[in-house]
Amino acid sequence: MRRHTLVSVTESQATGYDWLSSRPVPQTELRTFLLECFAIAEDELFVGHADRTDDELRAYPPDAAFAAFCTYDHQVSGHFAMSLSVGIEGRLADQVGRREFAERFAARFDAYVLYGDTEPPGLWTVILPDGSRLRAALEEDDVRCVLYAATAPVPGLPQVRVDEGLWQIR
Repeated sequence: MRRHTLVSVTESQATGYDWLSSRPVPQTELRTFLLECFAIAEDELFVGHADRTDDELRAYPPDAAFAAFCTYDHQVSGHFAMSLSVGIEGRLADQVGRREFAERFAARFDAYVLYGDTEPPGLWTVILPDGSRLRAALEEDDVRCVLYAATAPVPGLPQVRVDEGLWQIR
């Protein structure tokens, strides 16, 4: 397996942003978004399908270093259509935090985004395209991910039960 490197030039540590999107995004649009979001050069970014990463990395020198390394998969089903994982170096995490990143993605692609940050176990944050934030509970098996409760209505998903009490769970 080939290795990829995240280069850190700040005191902050490299980190990763993992989430699910309600809408699939083509690789070219995802690449453009990441370049603009992090204000990085083309050669600082890798974007590839999760199942083809090793093959796609063959186009790069074995010691290539990326400021941002993104893999995606469209094999998700249920209320979500795409999973993404973005590894970033510390300076990029300093520029764009996890929540801001999800908000930018949701707004840009008119999607709702599910991610985890500081929620209690079993709960997640959902960012809607308008930037509003919900706490939600998710049922998942293999690649099927379905919201079953949220602190407010999720547009287009009337079957998701509204439970404002999810905010109280610690």
